[in-house]
Formats: sequence, structure tokens, C-alpha cells
Amino acid sequence: MIVLRSGGATRRMPALPRDADFLEPRVLDGILELLRGTRHGQITIVNQNFRVVQVERRENFNPEELGGPPGLDAEALNLTAVKKKISQALKGLEFGQVVLVVKKGRLAQIERLQKERFSDLQGVYGDGI
Repeated sequence: MIVLRSGGATRRMPALPRDADFLEPRVLDGILELLRGTRHGQITIVNQNFRVVQVERRENFNPEELGGPPGLDAEALNLTAVKKKISQALKGLEFGQVVLVVKKGRLAQIERLQKERFSDLQGVYGDGI
């Protein structure tokens, strides 16, 4: 189950299969919907065991732009390219997150944070690294 959170609203969506190299269309549509509603901020996609388990939106507000056009500039969003970039960033990501950064109504960058888990390595005192 995937939880999409934005402000106080929560939407639950089915999780991706473990071996998927793509995003389920409903999940991707939910992410694009969050992108369209963001003028300044970040969409964070959290992956665990090769599955999207959570999507978060953090929005920043510039005082000079309050009351201006809401969300992402639709003309600046090439849906095909964005879908491909998000899928590529998530492909092969077992644990970690992908962050979509929006600035001035445009998708500015995509960051990928990969986490490595070590259960078989131990320190001097038997603890993990």
C-alpha cells in the first residue's frame, strides 16, 4: 500500500510488485498530480524492498508570489520525459528515495538517495557498522 500525503489529505494506493522496473500508472499519475500542485518544494518518493511505500510533498511559499499562479507550469512539464526520468531514478532502487525538486513552477532536478543495508557486517563489539 502506498500512502500519498499532501497537507492534511491522505490517499492510499496499491504498492508496486517487488520486481517491477516501472511505476504503476495510478501511482505515477498521483505523483504527477502532486507535481502539478507544487510551485516551490519537493516531492519525495520513498522505496523499500524495490517498492514505492510512500510519497510526500513539502511545499515552500515565497511571500512575493502568494496569490500568483498555483502549482507547476503545465507547459513546463513534459509528461513523457518526466515519467521516464522518474522510472529511471526508481529502477533498481532497493532502499532509498527519489526527490523531485520544483522551483518557480518548474521541475528543476531529480535527486536519488540509495541506502545500503548491511546485516552481516559487525564492528569490534558485535554491533553493526
